[in-house]
Amino acid sequence: MKQFYALISISLLFSISSPKEVYSQTFRVDTILYQGEKDYSINLVFLGDGFLESDLADFREVAESFTNLLFTVDPFLRFQSYFNAFSISVPSNEQGAANDPDTLIDNYFGSTFGYAGIARLLVPTDNSAITTVLANNFPEYDQVFMLVNSATYGGSGGWVATASLHEDSPDVALHELGHSFSNLADEYWAGSQYAREAINMTQQTNLDLLKWRNWYGDKGIGLYSHSESPTWYRPHQNCIMRYLGEPFCAVCREGVIKSIYARASPLKGYEPGISTFDMTADSVVFQLDLNHPEPTSLERIWYLNGTMIGDDVDSIIVRSTDLEDGLNRVIASVMDTSYQIRPYEDESFHTHEVEWAVSKGAVNIGQEIKILDQSAFSIYPNPVSDILHIQIPGDQTEDAEIILYDSQGRQIRSAVEKYPGFFSIDLSEFAAGFYIIRIRLKGKYLSSRKIIKH
Repeated sequence: MKQFYALISISLLFSISSPKEVYSQTFRVDTILYQGEKDYSINLVFLGDGFLESDLADFREVAESFTNLLFTVDPFLRFQSYFNAFSISVPSNEQGAANDPDTLIDNYFGSTFGYAGIARLLVPTDNSAITTVLANNFPEYDQVFMLVNSATYGGSGGWVATASLHEDSPDVALHELGHSFSNLADEYWAGSQYAREAINMTQQTNLDLLKWRNWYGDKGIGLYSHSESPTWYRPHQNCIMRYLGEPFCAVCREGVIKSIYARASPLKGYEPGISTFDMTADSVVFQLDLNHPEPTSLERIWYLNGTMIGDDVDSIIVRSTDLEDGLNRVIASVMDTSYQIRPYEDESFHTHEVEWAVSKGAVNIGQEIKILDQSAFSIYPNPVSDILHIQIPGDQTEDAEIILYDSQGRQIRSAVEKYPGFFSIDLSEFAAGFYIIRIRLKGKYLSSRKIIKH
C-alpha cells in the first residue's frame, strides 16, 4: 500500500535572531561529488542540525548517502555531470530537533517540528545562522539541504529543503527537493492556503491554455481534480509530489530539467574565445566545450552564413576559402532534443547559441583561441532574492563591464567597475524570473551566467 505523502511546502523568508556567535565561524567542508568548476556546475550543499560534535561523522555519511540516492533518480541521473555536492559539518550543543517552535532547543539552526501547528512540519527557523554559515563557508551554493538528526518523520520545502533521518526520509528528501529546486507544488491536497498556480497545479480547465497541454493524454498526464477542492487540478495521479516511492511524473520531471538548465548551461566554453576576429590563418577550428547529459540528447548544428556545415559534432574546421569577402557569421546551435522535454512554441530554455563574426580581407583584429576560463569568476547566490555578488580576480587593474539582461535579452542595467574586485548588484526591485549577467574584460565577452530571481 502506498503511503500518503502529507508534508507541507513553505517558503521561509524570516530571520530569527540567534544567541550564537556565528558571524566569523568556519567549519569543515567536504566534497561529496565533484563534476566540474563551481561556476559551471550546480552546487548542492548539505547542512546538518542537531548533530553533536561526536555525531558529525554520521552526518557526513548520511549526506553522502542522500547524494548517491539523488543520482539514481531520473532526471537527476541523466544530469549528474551538472552537479557538485558538498557538506558543511556544523556541531550543535543539543541533539535532535525541538517539538514546538515556542520551545526551541540548543541545536544550531533552530530546527523544530510542529511548525505552523503541523506536527510533521520540520523547519530550520534560524535563517540568519543558515545564511551566515553559507557566506563564511560556501557562498557559491545553488541549493541547500538541511538534514536534521531525528528519527521522527518530518520535513519541509522552502529555499532550504529539509528532512529528518526517518526511514522514509530518502523519499521525503526527493519530494522536498522538488519544492525547493524546481518550485513544484504538492499534488496531494495540503490545504487551501497552499494552493497556487505552479508547474504541476492549476485551476485552468481550457486544454488549449493548460500549462501541461503538450503532455496531456500521454504518460498518464491528464487533468485530475482534488476531491477536497475540485477547482484545483494536478497533472498525474501517482507522482512523488503526491506519494512516497513514486517517480517524478513527466510534467514534474520536465520542470526539474528546466531548473537544471536555468542554473547550468550545457555550454561550458568555446573556441575561438573571442567573438569577432579577422581570418589570418588558412583555417580555424571552432569548438564547443559541452556538458552532455547521459545519454546525450544534445543536437549540435553549425552554420556558415546561414548554410548548415556541420551536424552532431562538437567542432568544425572553417577554411579561409570557405569565407566570403567581408563579414561572415559562424553559428553553433545546441538544442536538447530529449523526449523528456516538450517546450511550447515560445520557449527556448533548451536552446543555446554561440555566434562568431569572422572577417576576410578586413582590419586585422588579432586572433585569440582559448576555452573560456569562467571558473575564475564567482557569481552568487543563485537563485538570488536581493543582493547578487560578483567577484572578479586579476593580476592588474582593468575595467570590467557588467551587464544585466532580462529574459527577453533586453539590457536593463550596466556598470563599469575596476577589477580585481568584489561587486554587489541590488536586484530587489526586479520581478521574479530569469536574468542574464554578462561580463566583458578589456572589451571582450568572457562570461555569461543565467540568474534566477526569487
